[in-house]
Amino acid sequence: MRFRDLAAFGKRMEHYIIGLMLKESLDCYMPLVDDDGIDVVIRKQNGEYIEVQIKARSNTVKEGDAALFAALSHENRNNYFFIFYSERLDVMFIMTSDEFLSECATRACLKNPRVWIFE
Repeated sequence: MRFRDLAAFGKRMEHYIIGLMLKESLDCYMPLVDDDGIDVVIRKQNGEYIEVQIKARSNTVKEGDAALFAALSHENRNNYFFIFYSERLDVMFIMTSDEFLSECATRACLKNPRVWIFE
C-alpha cells in the first residue's frame, strides 16, 4: 500500500471513530494540526477535556499483523487516551496514557520497532 493510501486510510478511520463518538452524543473537537498526537479533543459532562490519539490497522495487513501498530514515542500525559482499532479483527481498544506505557510491549520488526497491543 502506498503512503498516500495509508494516510488516507488513517484519516478515514479517525473520522469513522469520531463519528461513532458523535453518535454517542460526545462533544468532539478536531484540531487543525496534529503536532502533539491529538486527533480529537472530547469535552466531558463535567467540563473537563480529554485528548485522544487514534491508530488503526486495515484489512489489507498481512496475516498476524492485524494488531501490530507502529511504535510510538510517548511520555505519560494526564487526560490523554489512545484508541487502537483493528479493521481485520473489528476490535477497538481504548487505553489511558498510563495503561499504554504499562501494558504495551515493543518488539523489533525488521528495522522499524512496532507496538503489539493485543498480547
